[in-house]
Amino acid sequence: MLGYHPGIRVGSLGLFLQCATSTLFSLGMSRLVRLFGSRRVYLGSMLSFTASTLVICLSKSVVLVTAMSALTGFAYATLQTLPYTLTCHYHKEKEVYMPKNKAKNTRVNGIAVTRESLCMAEDEEGGLNYKRGSANGHAYHQAGPHGQNGCAPGPGPPEPEDHGKRGVGLDFAILDSTFLLSQVFPTFFMGMIVQLTESVTAYIASSAIFGAIAIYLARHIVFDQRDLKC
Repeated sequence: MLGYHPGIRVGSLGLFLQCATSTLFSLGMSRLVRLFGSRRVYLGSMLSFTASTLVICLSKSVVLVTAMSALTGFAYATLQTLPYTLTCHYHKEKEVYMPKNKAKNTRVNGIAVTRESLCMAEDEEGGLNYKRGSANGHAYHQAGPHGQNGCAPGPGPPEPEDHGKRGVGLDFAILDSTFLLSQVFPTFFMGMIVQLTESVTAYIASSAIFGAIAIYLARHIVFDQRDLKC
């Protein structure tokens, strides 16, 4: 049984090794994802975290507990990198992962046309603006500077700006907030749990429980297109 000051030194060593392990895994995270895929890397990190905390709860060996503390750096590195990588992937292919963010249909000459399907090309010789990708799949053209009477038509109504468009910066802010809140919320009830159990091991036991919950909830995470529900 370690005293107070030796316990502080060993605990500080465990935290240092956790940071070192997290740094190493962060540097090689992209390579791990390429080799094993995002799903396996995430599940592997959560499994290692849960197993490490269980060993810390049950073991009395200082060396083993310190080693398991260092291993938890793998999960920390994953949570600091993989969610942001997935968010960038979602925004890169919004039409696949964010169908609600598709542009609204516009109407030209009474025909509904999606903005994503519009392709405008200016014909310098004919002076016509061709637009393709109408609702029925046929191409059509619209007279350029002059209308049917030879008069220049007035400017059309301005297109409404989509101020509510969701960007990658907002999702990054949400990820940062949730990560910080996950560290703040447990402080509200962990003190009470420690008092009830009269053991600081309740901290690590709670971590093991939350790790198991994370493994269960991982099946709801969209890692690739195969995870999308039709």
